Amino acid sequence: MEAALFWRKEFETLDRCELEKLQLDRFRERMQYVYDHSPFYKRKYDIAGVHPRDITTLADISTIPLTVKEELRESQAAKPPWGDFMCVPPEQAVRVFQTTGTTGIPVKVALNRTDWNVHYYEQFMHFMTGYGITSSDILFVPFNYGLYIAWWGLQAALEQAGVMIVPGGGQSTELRVRNIFDWGATVVCGTPTYLLYLGETARQMGLDLAGSSVRKIVAAGEPGANVPSTKKALSELWGAECFDDIGSSEITNFGFECMAHAGTHVIESMFYAECLDPDTLEPVAPGQVGELVLSNLCTETMPLLRWRTKDLVRFNVEPCACGRTFLRLDGGILGRSDDMFQYAGVNIFPSGVENLIREVPEFASEYQIIVPKMGSGRHLKIRVEPACAGMPAAHVDQAVERFIETFRYRITVTPDVEVVGCQQLPRFEHKAKRLFWEE
Repeated sequence: MEAALFWRKEFETLDRCELEKLQLDRFRERMQYVYDHSPFYKRKYDIAGVHPRDITTLADISTIPLTVKEELRESQAAKPPWGDFMCVPPEQAVRVFQTTGTTGIPVKVALNRTDWNVHYYEQFMHFMTGYGITSSDILFVPFNYGLYIAWWGLQAALEQAGVMIVPGGGQSTELRVRNIFDWGATVVCGTPTYLLYLGETARQMGLDLAGSSVRKIVAAGEPGANVPSTKKALSELWGAECFDDIGSSEITNFGFECMAHAGTHVIESMFYAECLDPDTLEPVAPGQVGELVLSNLCTETMPLLRWRTKDLVRFNVEPCACGRTFLRLDGGILGRSDDMFQYAGVNIFPSGVENLIREVPEFASEYQIIVPKMGSGRHLKIRVEPACAGMPAAHVDQAVERFIETFRYRITVTPDVEVVGCQQLPRFEHKAKRLFWEE
């Protein structure tokens, strides 16, 4: 492992008791701030009968009502376009984004000058140092610039830190591959899906990304960066270290993987994290799977307190080999509570299926999961592609048999597997959609 770099070592290596004191002070200040400046939160807390002065310990935070995305949608629908949960006037915003809307009406997000130039910079400097990126690196950013937050924050912060940025928007995938080589990029970011597709495209072009100057890749937007077989595939394809980057438009970016590759750190000096049972909303112990609930401790424009992310995680509060005491999410984001589905009485996470598919070298990286109607009598279906055109049918059939047997052993249900032709499944530049329910 390279020598660990730190951004705010005085916070990143704090004893946990001291870190929790810092979090309590910052949470109380932020709760008073939203109570004084956000009509949404004042109303919410008055109805619940809680007040900032009631919070004297971290345990008291559990008495505060949770915040969910539907509340933000309702607020913006009632008082368009911004709703009444912001803490500053909309005209102070210097950057605006919106959520992808994959689970409903998009939520508009605003950031004032302090949040964009100071707090976003702080967050991504933790990421930059955690990954071991320096000002001598060259970052290639292969995404189309628009209303989705995507890679805006990483690009803006690293640019401010002196890293050369090569913007890859408005280009075909083939041109992006060529530019990675032409510009001598040393760092490339993208969703795990798109990073795999870039690698697949490079191979078709006769180019070897593992022989390029890229030394680190940063993956976000999907759980794949810490799905073991996907991480392995990415690292081998690019010949580079693969790092996890997690965040959301609403709560901003909160988690980064360090060079120890032992989980994804939460920036606990800027966020207070809880892990709750998604059904009972009671805390779960470190090492157990629960839903990540986050509170902003620094942002000004639209800080969210006790925000239900819907992301399923497993906390590890032991100090990391890198020297950080910030808690880690073992395996990063394990999946989403609203993506988990049940078949034949078994809870199944799409990321678990992905891990099995990516372990089969005869299968391409793209796939689809088709969940049958309950009581239909049909099997769960997994749709895959051969890894390359011209692969002998016997090899594919053998791979399918092995996959079904492994699936049955690890997940305890038997799927149907449909093999389609090469390149028949859609490719994605941003978040992939691979889970479908039968009509």
